[in-house]
Amino acid sequence: MKRTEIVLIGDVIKSRKRFNPEEWKYFHQLIKKINNEFHSSIKIPITIYSGDSFGGICNSVESAIDILLAIQEHHKYHKSRVVLIEDEISFGLETKNFLNLEGPALWKSQGLLDNLKKSASFFLSDLQNELKTLTVNTILNLILSIRNDWSEIEWAVYKHQGLPITQKDLAEKLEVSQQYISKILNASKIKLVREAENNLTQILHGIDTTIH
Repeated sequence: MKRTEIVLIGDVIKSRKRFNPEEWKYFHQLIKKINNEFHSSIKIPITIYSGDSFGGICNSVESAIDILLAIQEHHKYHKSRVVLIEDEISFGLETKNFLNLEGPALWKSQGLLDNLKKSASFFLSDLQNELKTLTVNTILNLILSIRNDWSEIEWAVYKHQGLPITQKDLAEKLEVSQQYISKILNASKIKLVREAENNLTQILHGIDTTIH
């Protein structure tokens, strides 16, 4: 049985026309922050290349999804399109440098990114298990699409969802009315997104259990 790796590759949408020095600096700081926060979930650090592209190797599909969601949450200037590939890396793993890697997983990435550019989706995966691929592509694209248009206050409410804080206290913290918090929770589908994120993790675990 071939040894496969979980490769995460993305690029910033429309960045070539819009990047300025402040945004460029923030992009690099974001990737550094992601590598630090998810150090234990990353096999080869996420690296920026070709100006606005990035890639790395994750320990699992689940950790790659967590990283992708974090990138969307914190990348305030631009949106990204991302592909997730489970396939072989033929050369370069021992260097721990993404830019030195070669193999089928890397060769597939450009074709998948090209397909994404032709669609309205933010994400596309090609995993070894077809059911897992369909599940991740469907649920994750729905999550990313809903979160795509959130405002700063919607993101703030999302971050506090599930924490031991009342709507009243959250409203006071964000300096808005409690009614507004309730309205955001319903209109922004924040509870639905949280539920979908949790369910996706459980479904993937169930698929892995069935496979093994």
